[in-house]
This record gives sequence, C-alpha cells and structure tokens, in this order.
Amino acid sequence: MKRALVTGSSGLVGSEAVTFFAQRGWEVHGIDNNLRRRFFGPDGDTTANLRRLRRVTRHFTHHELDVRDRAGLFATVRACRPDLLIHCAAQPSHDLARARPFDDFEVNANGTLNLLEAARQHCPESPFIFMSTNKVYGDVPNERPVVELATRWAYAREADQEGLDES
Repeated sequence: MKRALVTGSSGLVGSEAVTFFAQRGWEVHGIDNNLRRRFFGPDGDTTANLRRLRRVTRHFTHHELDVRDRAGLFATVRACRPDLLIHCAAQPSHDLARARPFDDFEVNANGTLNLLEAARQHCPESPFIFMSTNKVYGDVPNERPVVELATRWAYAREADQEGLDES
C-alpha cells in the first residue's frame, strides 16, 4: 500500500488531500495541531474536520504535531517513510502575518524548511507537493515564459467564460 504524508491535514486543502488519497487506497498520515484555533479562535477550529476524516477514511493516522517541531517532524517522516509528501500546513492570514510576523515566518518558512529537510534525509525519492497561497509573490513570481493577456482567463470557447463543467 502506498503511503502519503499530509501536513495541515485537518485544514481545508489538507483534509481534501487526505480524503482524495484515502479513497484511492493509500495509507495516509496527517500532521496537524489545530494551530488555526489559536490563530483565529473558535471559527478557525479544525476539530470537526479531523473527526470527519477519522469517520470516513480508512488507513488514516493523525499525528498531533506542529511543523515547527523539527525533531518531532523528522521522527514522524523517518517512521512513516512516505511515498508522497503534500505540504498544506500554513498560516494563511495577511492580517496575522502583519500582526504576528515571527509566528507567520516560523510556520510558513521554517515549517516548510523542516519538512523539506526531513524529506531529503528520510525519503529523498518521494515527490514533495507544496500547496501555496496568494501570499507568495514578488518581482519574479514565475520564471516560465508566459504570454501576458489583458484578461486573467482567456478561453478558446465563449461557452467556457462562465466556468468549466466538472463532470
């Protein structure tokens, strides 16, 4: 059985990644410490998501762990030896980033570095997927040659202007 490790596994994107891979027969290890509750109060609490994951998925193991805990993260990655890592853990709020810059940097930058280094040391052949946010920007956000258009989305068919059918 293939094994995935998902950080931020009880959050919006992370819980969907857990569900996606669990439904396809993967063993999924989730890392989350419900930091959203401390950042955002009761409205940020992800406990209900964790309960849902435990109820609807098979082969899911939750690890109550902070991505800033380097030793704990290294031990978990070493023990798990995932075939795939999906990094969704983050502090996503612009306002909190401004109000609490050290917390923001420690979670987003140091947490990512911790997971990258754990992967390099303990499962270097495993793909690493980094889920980002609109907070990542700069003077050179994309080095790939792209054609800049007047509109953000340019569809070939007029019918697609209202969205794409998911079926």
